[in-house]
Amino acid sequence: MKSKLDLDAILNQTFFGLDILTMLGDVEYFIEFSESNIEWQKQCELKRTEHECDEEEFDDPNTEGQYRHQMLEGTEYRFEVSLKQRVRYAGLTALITTIEWCLLALKKQAAFDFPKKPDKTNEAVHILRVFNERAGLVLADKIDFLERLVHVRNCIVHAAGLPGSFKFEAQIRQSVPALHGITLSKANFLGESIALEAGFLERVIEDARAWLPNLEKAISQQGLLRK
Repeated sequence: MKSKLDLDAILNQTFFGLDILTMLGDVEYFIEFSESNIEWQKQCELKRTEHECDEEEFDDPNTEGQYRHQMLEGTEYRFEVSLKQRVRYAGLTALITTIEWCLLALKKQAAFDFPKKPDKTNEAVHILRVFNERAGLVLADKIDFLERLVHVRNCIVHAAGLPGSFKFEAQIRQSVPALHGITLSKANFLGESIALEAGFLERVIEDARAWLPNLEKAISQQGLLRK
């Protein structure tokens, strides 16, 4: 992993906090390993494609140029758009799932009766909002960010990341501009789709490494979790 934890940070964690860090680290490792492997495979494939083009014989030089361009362009699209987009979609889905697991675990340990979740509200967002209000924390920005990220995840899961095919298209068009590192791109041959920039997920993970364990510590210290 690119992100390193110092010894003090580890020793100051609860067992629950250590579990959180481990799960987030697993997601980060998956993303970094997958992306580095794609880059390596891309270079191999470009060399193979160049060699194949050199071996091919054409009567018309223009045809040869068109063939080479088409083959190399196809390789670039496959690795830079298709594969990277799918890896980042998977990474985002895994990251949101991890955050949901953590917050659901905290809800199960709550020392009070949890209020009913409002309709059309994500469970994790609801849990975070309740703990934030009960403990008097300052997590409004985190809640807003998580809610927008959940909207993006839902579009990926239910509409292949294509806003035009998503039931809540307006929701996506409102959420994406506020998420620096996510855009709506037309690079996908299927049309406009959600695009996650390189490094975006790693930054979200790094941020979650701080606020998620700290949330557990804060609500525990205030007696909001069962002993």
